[in-house]
Amino acid sequence: MEIINEFISDLSKDFSGDLKFDSASKILYSTDASIYQMEPLGVVLPRSQDDLIAAVSVAAKYKLPILARGSGTSLAGQAIGRAVIVDCSRYLDNIPAQIDVEGKTAVVEPGVILGNLNKLAARHGLMFGPDPASAERATIGGVIGNNATGAHSILYGMTADHLLSADVILSDGSLATWGLVGAASVTINPAQKRILDSIYDIRKDYSEDIKKSWPKTWRNSAGYRLNYLLPWSASQPDQWRGTSYPPGQDSPSEFNLAALLAGSEGTLAVIRSATLKLVSKPKHTILAVISYNSIVEACESVPELLRLNPSAVELIPQMLIRLARGVPAYSSMLGFVEGDPAALLAVEFSGDNPDQLRAMAKSVATNAVTAESQLEQARIWAVRKVGLGIFDSVPSASRPIAFIEDCAIPVDRLGEFVREIEYILEKYATTAAIYAHASAGCLHIRPVLDLKSMSGVQNLREISYEVLKLTLRLGGAMSSEHGDGLVRAEWLRETYGDRVLAAMKQIKQAADPNNLLNPEKMLDAPGMDTNLRYGVSYKSEAWTPKLDFWRAGGLSTAIEHCNGQGVCRKHDGVMCPSFQATRDEKNSTRGRANLLRSMITTSGASLNEQRIKEAMDLCLACKGCKAECPSSVDMARLKYEYQSHYYESHRRPSRDYLFAYIGILAKLGSPVGGLVNKVMETNIARRLGKLLFGITDQRRLPKFGNIKIVKNRLQIKNKAGFQNNKIEPEKCVLLRDTFTHYFEPETEESTRAVLSACGIDCVDLSVFGAGRTLLSKGFIDAAKRHANLLLDEINHLDPLGVLPIIGIEPSEIYMLRDDFLDLLPGRRAEIEKLAARA
Repeated sequence: MEIINEFISDLSKDFSGDLKFDSASKILYSTDASIYQMEPLGVVLPRSQDDLIAAVSVAAKYKLPILARGSGTSLAGQAIGRAVIVDCSRYLDNIPAQIDVEGKTAVVEPGVILGNLNKLAARHGLMFGPDPASAERATIGGVIGNNATGAHSILYGMTADHLLSADVILSDGSLATWGLVGAASVTINPAQKRILDSIYDIRKDYSEDIKKSWPKTWRNSAGYRLNYLLPWSASQPDQWRGTSYPPGQDSPSEFNLAALLAGSEGTLAVIRSATLKLVSKPKHTILAVISYNSIVEACESVPELLRLNPSAVELIPQMLIRLARGVPAYSSMLGFVEGDPAALLAVEFSGDNPDQLRAMAKSVATNAVTAESQLEQARIWAVRKVGLGIFDSVPSASRPIAFIEDCAIPVDRLGEFVREIEYILEKYATTAAIYAHASAGCLHIRPVLDLKSMSGVQNLREISYEVLKLTLRLGGAMSSEHGDGLVRAEWLRETYGDRVLAAMKQIKQAADPNNLLNPEKMLDAPGMDTNLRYGVSYKSEAWTPKLDFWRAGGLSTAIEHCNGQGVCRKHDGVMCPSFQATRDEKNSTRGRANLLRSMITTSGASLNEQRIKEAMDLCLACKGCKAECPSSVDMARLKYEYQSHYYESHRRPSRDYLFAYIGILAKLGSPVGGLVNKVMETNIARRLGKLLFGITDQRRLPKFGNIKIVKNRLQIKNKAGFQNNKIEPEKCVLLRDTFTHYFEPETEESTRAVLSACGIDCVDLSVFGAGRTLLSKGFIDAAKRHANLLLDEINHLDPLGVLPIIGIEPSEIYMLRDDFLDLLPGRRAEIEKLAARA
């Protein structure tokens, strides 16, 4: 700990970023999207390039290991470790030189989100070729570190094929540029010379070993990209549009040193900025979706489909389709699915001639469903891309586990591979999701295992080893875009043999002689069944909740449900607004879930109590996660429960009472609303609001509306023509809410006017709202009483249960339809019937 304090003291002298070495920050960065958990030494968030250089240099001075990290969406565990984590995602997200449109290049910092780069490039008809499904939150640093690719890899290959050069920080803190060796841009300093000498030795001594041992599939990210240093590849992408593969193979005397960074997982150098090659964005695309009776049948048809020159062929299994139908954000996107097929192949064609593409799409199969519009295609891609998370949406101790999800097989043997995989799964009495990039022979396979059990952990290792043997026998690779990390690095010796592994160790030794860059990855990783987040020794004990978490499998399961995919870290959409505003991990849905999980699993949770409270306070309870999180994490519900639990032993702030019981206060103040409005405008009232309730004096509170004037205005409108309907009016129950009734009465009365014009009379409830304000502040007992009162009054006014319930405020209706099920489980059947007509 003394050396850590010295490091912090030394670094903080000229550091403008954030230094976080508290227990809560360590918990936040102890997981990624993998099955592992490792607590870091601390977290550093550089605000500038100078900060980044200082962090690496000072760490080198004290011989402290460091781990450069982006959004932490790694599936293999490469973004966690016993090191000082350098988070580049919060501040280092500039595109300094913008985009060279003519040269089709972009210079970017490592924290730039790939999706944001593509939005900027799209203005010029360009894009970055590799398109991982996580592009909306994955950083360029992580994309390079994983050698990421995606659905269109048969056109564009891997990230290594588009990385022209990179400015890096070496393990001793010195600066260098990695690019085409021999070009003026490549820096030569003592550390760089040591690396280049090592590479020249490898080219001289290990070339034949590399060619002999390398997988037959070009889609390979296992270990270091030694073949790019020759340069050489056993095969190339089916629709590769370059002159040679890998790029530069037509000039064997040259090689691109930057390609070595791709897939290195930050173990060779820390990226300061990267120069990327861009490609022209296709002018037109069209999708043809084909149904199959089995996954094997679908995979066996891929070689024939590739002869039609598609730009992508994606496998979508029955399991994903069925699960997507249960996620609100995706169920409406499944119009392209006819019936309940065992598997689908989405075959994309791209080019400049839409008529030609249309003809190609219609020629693939007689039962193909074509999607021509951008909206139709976007829906298909959205359902496919959400797959990694949606398989994990079912609450259960047994969950789909990512450990053999990155295998790539030569396409002509893909059907054989799937048959053998199904046999292995049957042998271990489990099932799995099988989907993804069929065109490149890459299938994401997630067996369902319970890693909290001894048998589950044992099966994890045994299945992995059997799949390794199968993959190597068929000429494939275990890592093809998600990396080695902790889960696959153990198999590098089996993959390449001792000679090639020795060459990889030689490069690591030359680049990082003190093993400071992301240690315990790649060549010195521990066993793949160690450091598990949920292992045999894992225990959790949540408090007794006041809400009923029956739909989530209990409170502990609800808290543990986040799988770390990090969709909540994207910069647009609904989820998660507080993260979008702050870019702080603790304010993401994932961050809050991690903090809550630490609370129910560690004895030192009290150390993080204030940090947990801060994180939960900033949750807006907007339910964006309920809609957009692939695993359907409902952080709003967890927030309500946490607040109720926290304030059982802590004093509540007065502002909670003000907002929770605003209905009572509004009712009391409404008769003198005009006077109250004038008083609230005074400086004294604002200062009192800040003093008593913690409400900033810059915030203007809502004003009472004049209910009488609004009602008179409505009567005039009705006399002008709203009462011409001669038929017997229908009736509805109007769920009035406090805010619109007292502060925006014109909205409520306009609602009545619209309903009246439709021939519908309103039956008013004397109980205002569904209790949203009470629940939002964690007053669960009060919310239950309110819910019971409301249900009782509805039953009294509508004993037959036939009238529709019309609400004005969406959150009140949503509470009636959804939250009531957790508030009043004893009245579940009644609530479900009510929800159907609300």
